Amino acid sequence: MKRWVIVLAACSAQPAQRASAPVVRTAKVVKRDVADRVLLTGALHAASAIDLQVPRTDSWQISLRWLAEDGTQVKAGDRVIEYDNSAETKQLEQEKLTYIEAEMTLRSAQALAQISAAQKKTELEQAKIALEKATLLADVPADLLSGHDAQERQLEKKRQQIAVEKAQGQLKSQLEQDALEIQVKQIELDKAKRTIDSAEKAIKDLVVTAPRDGTFVVGTDWQGRKFHSGDNLWPGMTIASIPDPNTPMEVEADESDVDDGRVHVGMAGACTLDAYPTEALACSVKSITPVASIKGEQSLRRAFVVLLELPKTDPRMRPGMSVKVELHGAPIAGALVVPRGALVFAKQVRARLADGSMRDVTVGPCDAQGCVVEKGLAEGEAVQL
Repeated sequence: MKRWVIVLAACSAQPAQRASAPVVRTAKVVKRDVADRVLLTGALHAASAIDLQVPRTDSWQISLRWLAEDGTQVKAGDRVIEYDNSAETKQLEQEKLTYIEAEMTLRSAQALAQISAAQKKTELEQAKIALEKATLLADVPADLLSGHDAQERQLEKKRQQIAVEKAQGQLKSQLEQDALEIQVKQIELDKAKRTIDSAEKAIKDLVVTAPRDGTFVVGTDWQGRKFHSGDNLWPGMTIASIPDPNTPMEVEADESDVDDGRVHVGMAGACTLDAYPTEALACSVKSITPVASIKGEQSLRRAFVVLLELPKTDPRMRPGMSVKVELHGAPIAGALVVPRGALVFAKQVRARLADGSMRDVTVGPCDAQGCVVEKGLAEGEAVQL
């Protein structure tokens, strides 16, 4: 009795097992026309814009204190960027002290020069008076004096003439020396003044205003991250831009290096902003970079940069908005096509055959339903979806 129960239970379980078995769907490789379609993703890019770059300072590296919000509508003269000026302010205070010291040194040199000049002028005047006295004595007729006195008076006159010439030379030398000293001190003062002016200009430049009306677009660093307050920056970095509203925007998209050759200049298609998915815009390929570059520091993915032209710029468009690009190539007539569901896309594309085995294949352009088979499958061959 127990044996019959077990047999019946096993029999009753077989239909349930058959019912739960997965349904295998298959399809055949056929020839048909294929519309070559290339899908890319990108973002709006300003074709013409004023770039706002980090100014050069003595401290080289500079910190970002404040930044207007990305996408803000600004007017010419509006404050949009402010950098940390603490180092420059401290330097300015030091330069002002240096200027005061240089000014005091100059005034001291001018005062000493006046005293020295007055002293040398006094010595010259005294020498001239002595010369006049000696001249009067020497002019007394020699026959009224003894020969020794007459000769002594002539010698004294000569000595006083030499003393006057010496005093004149000392005065001239003193004036030249004082003038040179004052000139050096004046140069030091002017240098200190220029340093202050440069520091004040540097502080002024650390507050950036919009050069024209437009949309303020915050830039990205080398990692693709938007700049924000607290970032450390270097001179020459483009931190933001203000696009020209009168120039149509462009779309900057990436083409994977595995699709090399599928996109060419002049290729037409449709660009759809993710923000407005029902409003596709006609676009065409303007340029393609000749070499694929790595996308991201840690990524092994390489891509070509594709630049697409738009016929016009909608007021709602903002640089950085994500865009889906669909480009249409020339249709391929009578191509051998395998359903996309039968393909496994990896480093090597493989097709799943009807018996479950896998086979390496080479595929070409794809549409929504299938891909062109260039190598690996034959017409009529069954594949598993």
